[in-house]
Amino acid sequence: MKNIKNRLIEKGWSKKDIIKTINIIEKAKKNKHSKIKLLDKLVYWISLAVAIGGNFIIAVALMPELITLNGFQLYLVIITLGISFGLLFEILIRTIEHLKTKHHILLITIIPILAVINFIIILNNTKKLIGIENPQNPILVGIVYAIAFILPYAVYQIFLKNKY
Repeated sequence: MKNIKNRLIEKGWSKKDIIKTINIIEKAKKNKHSKIKLLDKLVYWISLAVAIGGNFIIAVALMPELITLNGFQLYLVIITLGISFGLLFEILIRTIEHLKTKHHILLITIIPILAVINFIIILNNTKKLIGIENPQNPILVGIVYAIAFILPYAVYQIFLKNKY
């Protein structure tokens, strides 16, 4: 609420109008129907599941590129996909209004860790899956993807959040 209050002060609202507005918002939050509250929580957990599943699908889909590309080309593809999927995820998370700090901490830790684990599993099992030895370092590839994935979220939280 401090963020809203500060933004309204900057726009020149009177203290009376700011207090009235904040009271309306707080009352609306308290009077939310229980099914709406449940839906709010479900949106968060479904988004988390989609991000985890999406990262796994990207890791599987990248298998041919991971085997054939080397060096700069490989990391350019990984970084591009990581930033693209991370941006989609960041926009989705930004639209969920009820997230608290604990939700953001969970998102910023769990998803990159699982992305690294996905790449390690996929790259370590390429020989079993398709019969070809993998020339890439699975941990490095996973870490590069995870950093690229979380980059849009971090940029928004650090630099852009106060502007919007």
